[in-house]
Amino acid sequence: MARETPELTAEFFESMMELEPPWFVDHISFDASKRRLVLYIDFEPGGTFTCDTCGTEGCRAYDSFLRKWRHLDFWGLRTVLSAPAPRVKCPRCGVRQARVPWARSRRRFTRPFEDFVVSLADEMPVRAVARILGEHDTRIGRLVNHPSVATGTRPR
Repeated sequence: MARETPELTAEFFESMMELEPPWFVDHISFDASKRRLVLYIDFEPGGTFTCDTCGTEGCRAYDSFLRKWRHLDFWGLRTVLSAPAPRVKCPRCGVRQARVPWARSRRRFTRPFEDFVVSLADEMPVRAVARILGEHDTRIGRLVNHPSVATGTRPR
């Protein structure tokens, strides 16, 4: 008996990432030679955001700039999110960075990637984690020792 399965479409990745409006996956790029998958995320015009400084919701975008975040690998492919990072005009703080739902403030890795790195670092040296993930050990060390994500009991 054949089962219906979802296709690897923008909607599939939106669902897997639990993206909610105004965010959506605009398109997907796959480079077989580099073994790299890029998800291009965008936001709907007129969408509102949360101020990353004070948490005020419903702020309109002031401007944005393109950023990239390393995400968990998908089927062994290095996976990157590329999206405009909006700044908002917050009534309390002025022009500030908006929160993005997939990453912590001012970070270059997604939350799931950071959580995975920290769980690996609880079990093995940072240098081994960096080698497995193809990242520089200094970046992984800073991530693991950052108070916003560091967990576990062993010293790093």
